Amino acid sequence: MLVAGLMVVTSCTKEKNCRCSVKGSQLVRIITLKGGSCKNIYYVRHYDALDTMYYDTVFCTDYPFEADSLVVYPNHEEEE
Repeated sequence: MLVAGLMVVTSCTKEKNCRCSVKGSQLVRIITLKGGSCKNIYYVRHYDALDTMYYDTVFCTDYPFEADSLVVYPNHEEEE
């Protein structure tokens, strides 16, 4: 019974996208979490083209922005 309950809980786990603004910059980083809260992310580690590692101080939210749900229409030239 416990195993069945655990499987139901883990199967309902949904990934969430966090939108993180970089402090002192206009950059926005999108981070996908399998669990936890976006509000608990304070630092992001990333690499540049020269493989140098950087740390960004970020402010994150999982608030759904309208721009995240824009509809992309297919290219009509491909239909002809």
